[in-house]
This record gives sequence, C-alpha cells and structure tokens, in this order.
Amino acid sequence: MSVVPIVNENDTVSLGEIRFGDNDTLSAITAGMVHADYLFLLTDVDCLYTDNPRTNPMAKQVTHVTDIKALRDAVDVSSAGSAVGTGGMATKLIAAELATAAGVTTVITRGSTPQKVIDIIEHFSNPDLPADAAVPASALCTRFVAKSRPMIDRKWWILHGMYCSGTVYVDAGAVVALARFKKSLFAAGVKRVEGVFSSNQAVRVVYEPETNGEPVDVIEIGHGLVNYTSAEISRIRGCHSSEFEAILGYCDSDNVINRGNMVITIPDQVLDDVFVTRTHKTKIRAEQRVPVPASSSNLSAI
Repeated sequence: MSVVPIVNENDTVSLGEIRFGDNDTLSAITAGMVHADYLFLLTDVDCLYTDNPRTNPMAKQVTHVTDIKALRDAVDVSSAGSAVGTGGMATKLIAAELATAAGVTTVITRGSTPQKVIDIIEHFSNPDLPADAAVPASALCTRFVAKSRPMIDRKWWILHGMYCSGTVYVDAGAVVALARFKKSLFAAGVKRVEGVFSSNQAVRVVYEPETNGEPVDVIEIGHGLVNYTSAEISRIRGCHSSEFEAILGYCDSDNVINRGNMVITIPDQVLDDVFVTRTHKTKIRAEQRVPVPASSSNLSAI
C-alpha cells in the first residue's frame, strides 16, 4: 500500500499522562507486535557512548550490543532527552531490551540525517560483512542484536505489554519449581498476596528473603496471569488443591498460575546462588544426563 504508519504517544493520550520515554516504549511494543525487522530510535547523537561525549572527550563509541544488562553497568545513560524528544538514553535502553526480546534488531542513531536509516540497513544486510568489521561513518550507530530465540508473542505480551495489578509472594520451594523446573505455581507455595486483582490479570511473582526485621529488597521471579482473584488466593494460600472446593465452594484450576502463563525473569545466577541446593543441582544434572561433579563449597543452600 506504500503507507508508513506513524504512532505518536503525545497525540493519543492526555497531556497529564505523558511521561518521559513513552514514545520509546510505545515504539518497542509496536515493533514487537508487528514482528518488525528493525526498530530505529532516533536521537541527537550518532550512537551510544560510554559517557557524555560533550563533557568527556575520552568517551568511547558503543556500536555493537548483545548484552544490555552488561551495557548498563559500563555506560552512563543519565542524560536527559534531546531538545526534540522526551526520552533520554535510559528509556531507549529499556525500549531496546523490549524489542530485542521480541526478535527485533534495534538501532540508536542521529535523527537529523534520515538517510542514515537506509545506509545502516544496507550496511548490516550485507551477508559477506565480517562480524568485527568497522562501521563506516555513513552507518555509524549503536546496534542491539535481536535475540536468536525471541520470546513467543503471548509471553512477551504478559511480560512487557500487561500492567501488573498486584504481587504474589512465594516460598523458596516454589521459586525453584517455577524457575528451574518450569512448573506451575500452586497455592501451597504462596505466602501472601499484595494488591487487589481479578482472575486472568497479570501479577508479579516475588520472593521476600527472611531477615531479622531489617528491610530487604524482594527478588522478582517473574510475571504471570492468575487463575483466581486476590481475595481467593489469600484464602487458599498454603493449601492443597484438593481443599479448594471446601474453602471456595468450587475449583476452577488446581494451580494459581499455569506454567504456560508464567514468564520467568530471575537471572540464572541469582537462582543458583540463592535458591538451588545440592539436592536440586544433583536432580538437575541427572535430568540432563550430565555426570555429577565432586561437591563444591560454592554450592549454596536455601
């Protein structure tokens, strides 16, 4: 049809609800929904730098990114947005993370030279281009490589497209069952509920470490769609599914969140260091048909 759709958050919501980065996030969600090949986030610099190049002449260009979490630790993205946009670099990294998780290659580059969009696509579409080839000035940008195994549409939408209406706190056993063994969340592993929500709404699933009354950050395990309301989960928490009918008067599902509606976000390193015991590790290796190595003092217990 030779039509290019333009979606602008500033034109679709009231001014009171506009927040920095809305267009960056909106563009990432749109790109993921339509399975775009590229998402271009245009700004007032050619690419991302390790620091503000206007104040630090030693700042280095970042042209190729495969690990956004590692990039956040290596660069300074605290600057505000440009004179013609609301989102700074921090919001563009969030957008890049959303889009690459959906399998969309994301590019940050200068918006005042739109011809660069064509030059960048042509440069990186060359099948004979070496992986470590220098990027010419005409195609200078920061390119975030799309995930080779993108998240399926349903789970991507649960994680990035749905508002979390509440929080479900679970015990350590439930964490391992969910994150390592890919099981559903059962009421027996639920400790408490926060917020008011209905069935089929999205919630955060978190673990709250036990302390001696000192404040501590919770560990997010993932996001999921619940089969029961917040009030119902509060009544059946800690119970077996065989007790649901006696407590609620009915039993729509034997689990609180089905594994098909659960997206795990806890990093593997955190899972291994905090939750996985020697027994769990032995079981995991047995299932993977990998010989169990000698015991190590680095294995942590719950």
